[in-house]
Amino acid sequence: MDYKDITNSFIKEYPDYKSDVRNFSEYLEKYWENSLSGDPLRILLKGIDVEFILKSLIYNVENVNRYKTKTKAKRYATVVGQLFNYIRKETDIVNSDLYDEISYNRLRENSYMQQMMAYIEKSELLAGIVEQEPLTSSQAEKILNWANEQFVEQDWEDTTNFRKAMAAIGMKMMMLYGITYRELRKVKWDDYDELHSCIVINAFELRLPLKLSEQLKDMKEFVRKKNIVNKDELLFTDCFGEPWAEVTSYSGIPDYMGALIGITSVTSTVKYGISQLLKAGLSDSIIKKMTGASEKLIQGCLLQEDNELKKIINTKILMAEHYYNF
Repeated sequence: MDYKDITNSFIKEYPDYKSDVRNFSEYLEKYWENSLSGDPLRILLKGIDVEFILKSLIYNVENVNRYKTKTKAKRYATVVGQLFNYIRKETDIVNSDLYDEISYNRLRENSYMQQMMAYIEKSELLAGIVEQEPLTSSQAEKILNWANEQFVEQDWEDTTNFRKAMAAIGMKMMMLYGITYRELRKVKWDDYDELHSCIVINAFELRLPLKLSEQLKDMKEFVRKKNIVNKDELLFTDCFGEPWAEVTSYSGIPDYMGALIGITSVTSTVKYGISQLLKAGLSDSIIKKMTGASEKLIQGCLLQEDNELKKIINTKILMAEHYYNF
């Protein structure tokens, strides 16, 4: 077993996490004066605790000034937590205390994220407030793959499987249209046009991708067949016809996201969808009407990556009238 093999496999699955993994590895190599393979590696990984990971964050914030905002520091904490989740699943390394603390609900006092956030929130070296970032491309892909898996066997008479399938549709619509959870709860079956493969959201008639349209069709048929009745004909319900509640946890989405990518905030999913709409050139005002998102939320989706922003701007400029005559 070799540490680099583990991290390379992890990065292959989560390419967007590369820089944070590299920063953690730098600290690891600096303070572990031994081999990072074989038995020494096992001893190291079995002994790592939250305090060690917290010290690695402090090193990256205070010693080398690598993280300068609370949002970036939180991302680092999330990525390292995901790395050890990966180690738990893919190796035979046993570190029960650390694994348990990572898996605890984030609101629990001794949970991994609670301990990491205590430092992040108090640090005067970290600017701003902690904002939920949009999903990365690899996170979005992982969620989409999971969502599509919920429609393979279609064993929806099982209440858990039904809940997962409904959550899968909801997550897809958030990622595709940037629709907020609040607006998602208002969608009715009558808004879905099976014949023309489209759905109406806030008076906008939106095309559905073939796969999502087929999945909605299958779910609609199951709901009809099993006589799952909601008095308001709402689309998003449980298997008894009860509508999704105001709290996102009722839908199961935060739990499924947490298990998949270590992030439980539905806002990250919505922000991903809105960022895609912004890339496509939709104006803030149209996005606000369509998604139900606030101006503040939309502003938080503006692109930060210089290269990507540069590419999009120049593509739009190329579309200007008479461009090639200038």
